[in-house]
Parts: sequence; C-alpha cells; structure tokens
Amino acid sequence: MKRRNFGGSVHEELTAESLTQYMDSKNFEEIRSAFKSMEIADISEILQDLDLSYTIAFFRMIPKDRRSEVFSYLPFERQREMLEKLPQIVAVNVLNEMEPVDRTQLLEELPEDVRVKKIAMLDPEERNMAWQLLSYPEDSIGRLMSPEFLAIAAKMTVREALADIRWNAEKIRESLLNHIFVIDEKGRLQGHLNLASLVVADPGSKKVSELVDPTPYSISVYEDEGVAVDYFRKYDRPYIPVVDNDGVLVGIVEADDIFDVAEEEATEDIQAFGGQASLEDSYLHTPMTTLFKKRGGWLATIFLMMMFTANVLQAYEDSFALKFIIIFLPLIISSGGNSGSQAASLIIRGLAVKDINLSDWAKVLRREIVMGLGLGIVLGALGYWRVVWIGDHGLGAGIAIGFSLVAVVTFGAVAGSMLPFILKGMKLDPAVSSSPVIASLVDIFGIFILFNIAIIISKYMGF
Repeated sequence: MKRRNFGGSVHEELTAESLTQYMDSKNFEEIRSAFKSMEIADISEILQDLDLSYTIAFFRMIPKDRRSEVFSYLPFERQREMLEKLPQIVAVNVLNEMEPVDRTQLLEELPEDVRVKKIAMLDPEERNMAWQLLSYPEDSIGRLMSPEFLAIAAKMTVREALADIRWNAEKIRESLLNHIFVIDEKGRLQGHLNLASLVVADPGSKKVSELVDPTPYSISVYEDEGVAVDYFRKYDRPYIPVVDNDGVLVGIVEADDIFDVAEEEATEDIQAFGGQASLEDSYLHTPMTTLFKKRGGWLATIFLMMMFTANVLQAYEDSFALKFIIIFLPLIISSGGNSGSQAASLIIRGLAVKDINLSDWAKVLRREIVMGLGLGIVLGALGYWRVVWIGDHGLGAGIAIGFSLVAVVTFGAVAGSMLPFILKGMKLDPAVSSSPVIASLVDIFGIFILFNIAIIISKYMGF
C-alpha cells in the first residue's frame, strides 16, 4: 500500500474508505494529523465522495485556517448541503474566511431568500463586500473580481510608500506584494510597479510617480467575464486591474479564476456542439431529470428538422431513380455532414480565440468553396469508381453519384463555415451550430440535390 509522509509522521495514503475506517475506529488524531499537511485539493476530493454526514464530521477536524480553502474546492451542490447542516458558527466562519470571488460564486447560486440570510450572518466588512460584488450584472467582471489589492498613491515618496505597504502587509496576501498598483488622488489607475523597484530606489528623494510603469491594459467592471479570457491570453499577467466607468481602480481579476471561466466556456461549447444544452454541474452531479430536459429539447428540435427530410423524400417517391439512388443516399449525406462538421469546428474555434473575425466571412466563404470542391471531386471520383466498376450500375449512374458528392460536400463545407458567422452576427453562441444541426441541413438539401442531379443526368444518359 502507498504511504505518504504528513508533517513528520507516516500515514497510509488516505482515501474515502480509509478515512471512514479511521472514523469508525475513533482514530481521530490520525485524521487531524493528516489534514494538517495534506494538499487542499486532495482533502476536497476525498470529502466530496463521502456521505454528507461523514463529510460534515471530517470537515470539523480540518484546522480552522484551512477550512475555507477546502470548502471552496468542493462542488456547489456539496457546499450548499454543508451550509445547511454545519453548525451556524462554523458555517459563518467559513463564509467570512472564503475568498470574495469564491464566496460570490456560491452566493449567486443560492435561492434569493437563502442568500439574504447567509449574507446577513457575515461580519459587517465582509457583508458589504458581498453585496457590492453581487450588485454587478451576472456574468460580468464585477462578479469575478477580487476587491483585495495593493495600491499606493502616485504622489507618495518611496519612504511613504514603503511605510504604507508595511502598515497594510498583514491585511493582504503575500502574492499581491509582487504587483503593486499606483493610483492618483481620485483613485484612478495610473500604472503599476514591483516591490523591488521601491526597495532599491532612494527613499528620500524619489516619488512613486517617477517609478511607475504605465499600465497599458485594464478591464471594465461591467465587461462580460468571457472578455477577460482574451485579456489574459494577450497580456500573460497573473492579474488584470479592474476599473469603473471613471477609471477608478476597484479590484483585480486573477488568472486562476479566469481558468475556471475558460473551462466553463469550453465545456459549454463542447456540449452545444454535441447537440445539447450546457450543464451547470458535472455529468455525475447533474440529476437525471435535468439531463433529460437538456438533451430532450435538442433531440426534439433535431427530430422536427429531420421531418423535412421525410417530406423531401416523399416528393420523389414516384421517381424512377428512387430504388437505385436510395442505396447510395447514406454515403452521400454522411459525406456532406462530415464536411460541414469539419468546417464548423474550425470556424468556431477560430472565432473563439480571435484568429477569425466577423469581417473575414467572405474570405472564409471563398476558401471553403474551393476546399469543398476539392474534397468533393476526390470523394466524387471514389463514388464514381464504386458505382461503375464495383456496383456495375452504368456510366450515367456513376456520373450522377459523382456530381452529387461534389455538390453535397461543397454545400456542407459552405453551410458549416457560414452558420457560426450568422449566429455570431446575431449575438448568439456559434457553438450551437452543432453537428446535429449541420447534419440535418445537409440531409434536407442533400436529398434535394441528389435527386435533382440524378433526374437531370438520366434525361440525357439514362441509368
């Protein structure tokens, strides 16, 4: 069995099962000793796999100065359950000690009446901070920022600035000392500097304004949180300052919180592209009824779209070519659908990372027409070979299938590439131009293309 060293004593590598065994045998000291040195993320991972009663019991054995961090790592549903079951004094202490960003994300998910009660229990300073962050629009940077930062006045001397930093050192995290913001007399952001530049400067003669490095970037507190992902990708900084409409520094957004946003957006895009509404929680923590609603809505929509396919087929029910063409219908339709899905995935990704802009639609259209024709010719040649040389259906049939493949594959590439642009221009998520939607469009128009090409060629060449 693996063993891990925790603070000088040796423990078995803890799991949900081993912790339960320790609890049943009343080996509380072993548990407390392990919780003092285990990684926060490891503790949270174990606790979320336990029954709620065990989670509550173990949580109270965690050192008080680590509880809020462990709590922040737990899934929202488990956090909500624990707030209901923990003694009020423990729950209040955890909420007071949580990082403002983590606490805001929890509070905004609670029912309004519960949220108000929890906020009312906070210390006055934390209560005001909680209401301030929740006052910003949902999904805005204001909900995501931390109002804790280190700022000094530009008019200060170096000596005054160092004294101010020492005075506030206990109130701020050590990591913030490496990124100090400079503000004017009205609190407006002027730039930033690092602690080293202050330490080596002449404390008597130098002013902060002489050392400041103008900050070329900041983000509005009202901006959508998704925009922050692009800021971090562009500027590659651990923090980005957040300002109000007057340029006053009101907080910072940290990289680790943006990683969560980026992960959520990627998850939503993947789920949407798979043909379903996005989930608010992980798959295993999402109730079956919610899964049914999320997936059923999309399936019903796609089913209604596919009914048009049946109508198109019915229109050609008496066609002489139906029996022959129907054999190759899945081959042609799937080729067009795959072509469209390829194009859509490339364009959606390009729009997401800003490699492609809305103004590039004409350039993309030209490229995809050429690409669709090229791919269609290759597949058309293969289709012709399959029909004529292996299927022995005659020259006319081979030409019909070959031309149909060229047309349907090209249509798929164009539809798949243009749908994301159309949705983006309508202020909708391009990811909803998902594979099932594209496949449905190709089914409807592909059948129309196939049968009409077959009818035209049959008039001149016959089958």
